[in-house]
Amino acid sequence: MRIPLSWLNDYIPVPDDEQESVADALTMAGLEVEETLQTPFGDVWYTKITPNRGDWASVYGTARELAAIYPNKKLKPPFAKPEGVASPSEPGEVKIRIDDSANCHRFRATVIAGVKIGPTPQWIQDRLTAALGDRYRMINNVADITNYVMLELGQPLHAFDLDTIPNGEIVVRQALPGEKLVTLDGTEHELPLGTLCICDNERAISIAGIMGGKDTEITAGTTNVLLETAHFDPFCVRRTAKKVVRSEASYRFERYVDPNLVALAGDRAAQLIVEHCGGELVGVSEAIAQPIPKRRFLARLDRVRALLGVDVDRDAAIAALTRLGLEVEQSAGALDCLIPTWRPDLTIEDDIAEEVGRIALGYAHIPEKIAWQIGQRGQDSPRAAFIMRLKNALVAQGLQEVITHSLVADGGPGALLLRNPMAPEYSQLRTSLVPGHIAIAQRAVREGIRDIAIFEVASVYIGSPQVPSGCGGGGDLTEPLRVSGLVAGSGNPNLWAIKGESYPADFYFAKGIVESLLATLGITAEYVTDTSPFTHPYRTASVLVNGQNIGMVGECSTAVVEANDLPKRTCVFGLDGEALAALAQETKVGFSALPEFASATRDVAPVFSRDMPFDKIEQVARQSAGSLLESLRLADVFEDASKLGEGKRSLTLRFTLRAPDRTLTGEEIDATLIGIRKALTGIGAERL
Repeated sequence: MRIPLSWLNDYIPVPDDEQESVADALTMAGLEVEETLQTPFGDVWYTKITPNRGDWASVYGTARELAAIYPNKKLKPPFAKPEGVASPSEPGEVKIRIDDSANCHRFRATVIAGVKIGPTPQWIQDRLTAALGDRYRMINNVADITNYVMLELGQPLHAFDLDTIPNGEIVVRQALPGEKLVTLDGTEHELPLGTLCICDNERAISIAGIMGGKDTEITAGTTNVLLETAHFDPFCVRRTAKKVVRSEASYRFERYVDPNLVALAGDRAAQLIVEHCGGELVGVSEAIAQPIPKRRFLARLDRVRALLGVDVDRDAAIAALTRLGLEVEQSAGALDCLIPTWRPDLTIEDDIAEEVGRIALGYAHIPEKIAWQIGQRGQDSPRAAFIMRLKNALVAQGLQEVITHSLVADGGPGALLLRNPMAPEYSQLRTSLVPGHIAIAQRAVREGIRDIAIFEVASVYIGSPQVPSGCGGGGDLTEPLRVSGLVAGSGNPNLWAIKGESYPADFYFAKGIVESLLATLGITAEYVTDTSPFTHPYRTASVLVNGQNIGMVGECSTAVVEANDLPKRTCVFGLDGEALAALAQETKVGFSALPEFASATRDVAPVFSRDMPFDKIEQVARQSAGSLLESLRLADVFEDASKLGEGKRSLTLRFTLRAPDRTLTGEEIDATLIGIRKALTGIGAERL
C-alpha cells in the first residue's frame, strides 16, 4: 500500500522532520514501512500490510494506527456527513433484494441525479497518482472519486449508470450456470458457480467485490448514478478473485472491510460527486441481510502480564486499547473489551496481550529475560515427550516413520471441508491416518518395494455435530492424537538360508507390534474379534483396555488390497493416542542378573471349543501358575474332528517355571501344574 504523506496529514500531523522516526515507530508496531518514495507529489510511504489487517489498506486506517502509537497526536474524524443527504426511507429508492445473505451482509445504493461526467479534478488525480503510481489512468470524475474514497477509507465502491438498470432493481445472487459478464477491462468471463454477482432483474452487471460490468459503466452520456457500497464475505471474494480476476477492491475485501464503512464511504463519495460533478442526492436505499455486531470478551490482566513477561500497568493498558478503538471496562482483575468492527483479528485474550505489548509498551521496550539458568536445559512438553516415547517404541520394532498430509481429497464421513482449498486434492481435513499410509504403500509397491513397515503419530481433525459441513466454522473442532501403521510383505529381509515368506508380516505380526507398544507403555489389553469396512471380516480385532475401545488391528480386505495394488495380507493398526496418554504408566528399564537356578519347562495341552478366546485362556493360565511362572507361550494348535470332535481344538501351552532362590522340586512343579489344570477345567477345558 502506498500512503502519500500529504494525504495522511489530512488526518494526523506528520511533520517533515519526524517522517523517519514516525515510520520507524509504525514499523515497530507491526505496520512495516518498507520504503519512502520521493515523487512529484511529495513523499510516499510504501507499507507492507499483513493478511489479517485489512483496516491498514487505507490512508485513514494508517492514520488511526499512528494515533494509537502517539497519544499526543490528534486524529481528525474521517468525514462529516453533509446536510441534505437523503435518508433510506425517501420515495424513489432503488429496490434491493439479497438472495445470498451468507456472502452479502449489507448493500447500500445511493442515487445521484443530474451529474455531469468530465475530467477528474487535478488534486484528486495527483493523489491517485501518488497512491497508485503507474497503475493510475484517469477514467472520469465519478469513477475516480470512487477509487479515491476506496484508498482514503478502505471501502471499495462502484458506480453504475442508473439508466442501464431496468426499473432500478438490484438483486445480489450467485451466478447461474453458464452466465457470462464482460467486465470494465473489456474481458469476457464465464462466471464459475459460487460467484457472487450484482444483478438487475435479468442478468449479472457486476462481480461482487471485484469488478463492475462494461454494459453499466459510467460514460460521457451518464446523467444518473447509482453508487454501490456493500459488505461481502472475504472468503467468497477471494475464491472468485483467484478464479476470475483480481482488483484493488478484491485486495481489500479479501482482508476484511469494516461493515460500518458502508454508510460512511457512501456518504463521502456522494458528497465529492455532488461537489465536483454536479447533480443532487435523490435517495438512499439499504438492505441489511446479516447484521455484524461488535464482539465482547474478557482479557485477564494476569494472563496479559504473563504472556508479555512484564508487569504492565493496568491504566496504561486500558489507555492503549482505547486509542486502538476498543471500549474497555474493568471487571474483577480483567479487561472487558468491546471490539470495533474493523478488527476481526482480535478474537482471544492473547490478541489483547499483543495489542498491549505493541502499543502500551512497544516491542522495543519489552525487556529481555533469560528463560533458563546454568545447569538447566529446555524440556519437551509432557505431550511432546509422550509422542517421542511412542515413536521410539515403534522405531525400536523396526518400523519407519512417515509424515502424511493433513489435507486430503476424501476425509471420509463427517470430514470438514475447507472453504478455500488450494486444490481439490487438499479440500478436506483428514479423520484417519490409515488412507495416507495405504497411499504410501501403493507407491512403494509400484517402485518395487514389497516389504513395508511404516507408522505415524499425528493428529486428525474431528468436528462436532454443530460444525456445518462445508463452511469451516461454528461448533467445536478437536484434533485428537492418533497412532497408526501399516505392515506388508515379510517381517525379515530375504537371506540365502531364510526366505521372506517364512516370517510374513501378517495379522499376528501387526498385533505383536501393538502388544509390544502397549507393553512399553505399561498397558495390558485384550483383543476382541471385530469388523471394519476396509479390513478382512475374520482378521480384525478391537483393542480393549478395561472395556474401553482404544483402537483396532486388522488385515486389509481383498477389495482394498486389489483396489490399491497392495501385497496380500497387508495389515494396518490404529490406536487412540489420547487414550494411550491417559492410560500410560511410567516404565523403568533396568538390569537383571542371569538366573542362578535352572528352569523347568512343562507342556499342558487342553482341548477347548474353538469359540473360546485365547486371551481368556492365557489370562487364566498365567494367574493359576502364580509367582513361579517365568514365561508362557502357545507352542502348537491341533484340530482334527475325528479325534477331538466338531468345533474343538487342542492348544499346547508351554510353561517355563523358575524360582529366583532355589531349584524347584518335582513336588512344587506338580503342584503348580495341578493348579493350572484345575483353573483351565473351570473355564471349559477338556482332556487335560
